[in-house]
Amino acid sequence: MLASRPQDFDFEVYERGDNIGGTWVYTERTGLTEDGFPVHSSMYKNLITNVPTDVMEFPDFPFPSDLKKFIHWKEVQDYIFAYADHFNLRKDIQLNTDVTSVKRITSNPLRPGDAHQSPNRPQWLVRTTALQGGGSKEKVFDAVLVCCGHYSVPHYPDIPGQESFSGVQLHSHDYRHPEPYAGKRVLLMGALTSAFHIMKDLYPHASEVIISLSELDGLGLGKQYKNGLLPHNVRTTTFAQAINGSMVTFTDGEKFEPDVIIFCTGYEYSFPFLDASCDVTVTNGCRIQPLFKHMIHSRYHTLTFIGMPFAGFEFSLAYLQVPIALMILDGSLALPSEQDMNQDTEADYRDRLASGQKPRHAHRFVFTPRWAPSSYCDDIANFADIENIMESKYRFINAAFDGMRENIMKYREYDYLDPEPEQ
Repeated sequence: MLASRPQDFDFEVYERGDNIGGTWVYTERTGLTEDGFPVHSSMYKNLITNVPTDVMEFPDFPFPSDLKKFIHWKEVQDYIFAYADHFNLRKDIQLNTDVTSVKRITSNPLRPGDAHQSPNRPQWLVRTTALQGGGSKEKVFDAVLVCCGHYSVPHYPDIPGQESFSGVQLHSHDYRHPEPYAGKRVLLMGALTSAFHIMKDLYPHASEVIISLSELDGLGLGKQYKNGLLPHNVRTTTFAQAINGSMVTFTDGEKFEPDVIIFCTGYEYSFPFLDASCDVTVTNGCRIQPLFKHMIHSRYHTLTFIGMPFAGFEFSLAYLQVPIALMILDGSLALPSEQDMNQDTEADYRDRLASGQKPRHAHRFVFTPRWAPSSYCDDIANFADIENIMESKYRFINAAFDGMRENIMKYREYDYLDPEPEQ
C-alpha cells in the first residue's frame, strides 16, 4: 500500500531555536540559552557519528558520496541544511517560536459551526510565543505531531550521597571539550553510546578513565576491557552504589576517588507544553503512555509522537513513521480498539522487564534480537502495510552494533560496511 502523500496536508512547523537541526546545532553554551531556555544540543566539539551515513540518511536524499562512513557533527548539520534547501522546507518552519501549550478540544472555537469531532479524533488548540518581538497566538489544528526529540533533558541515576561529591560532576549533555580534564581521573557513569564516545575523546588527555557499567552492559565494554581492547588508561568497573565526599563505592565493593564524574546515563522524555487534557504521562521520564507502537496515542489518534524510540537512526525512522501518521489522519489506516492497543503495549513492556530490561528501556531498540532496531521498523511497516524503506539498511546498522560489541576502538575501520552487498 502507498502511504498518504504529505502534499495532501497543510502543515506548520514550530521551532524554538534560531535555526533548524535540533541537537545537531552545536553550541559552546551549556545550561541556559540567551532566552533563558535549557540548551537543547548535546553535541560536543569532536563528536563523530557512531553509525554509518547509510543508516542515518533520508531515503530520498543520500549523503554526499565523497564523505566517510562516520562523519563529524558539522557534516551532519550541513546535510540537514542541504535537505531543507533541496526540498524548500524552510518557508514552512517558524523559527524562534516556542510552543507554550497544546490543549485538546472537541470542536474549533475559532471556527463556529464546525461539526463535532469524533472522540478519538479531537482537534488541538496550540498556543505559541514569538521569542523575537514577543507576542503570542493561538491556532486550532486537526492533528499534532510531536517531533521534539529525546536527547536534551538529562537523566541522572539515584545514587545515595551524590550531592556530597567534592569534585566536578556534570552530565554528558554539558560535555564540550576534553582539555579541561587533562591529567584528571574521570569516572564515566554508563555504558552505552555517550560513555564510549566521551571515553574516546577523553583518554588521550585524562590520567585515568573508568567506565562504571550498569548490569546491562549493552556494548560489552566489560568484556572488551578484560580482553585488552581498551586504551591503557581506561578500565571498567561495576555501577556506583554510593558517593561520600570524594569517594565512590561500587556494587562490587571497589572504591575510587575521581576528580570528575560525567553521567552518561541518557535522557528523559519531556513534553512540558502538553496540557493535562492531552492525557499523556511520562513515568519517571522514561515511559510515555498511552503510546501504541511507540508513536500513536491510543485514545486520541490525532496526536502522534515521531522519533521517540531509541534506535540509532532518527532521520530515516521519522521518514518511516510520518507516512503512518498521515494514513491514520486520512482514514486509510484503521487502528485497533483502545483496549487492544493498550494491551499490546503493556504486553511488550512486561516482556521487556521479564528479559532483564529496566523501566527506562521502555522505548529502546538496542537489545537483539527481539528489540533490535530492525524489529521495530519491521513491526510498524507490517502493521501499516507499507514499504519498509529501512530494510535495505539493516546490514549497516547490524554491522555497526556488532562492531561496537566486538571492538569499540576500531569498529569504524571495518570494511564490511562497504555499500555493496556481499555476493
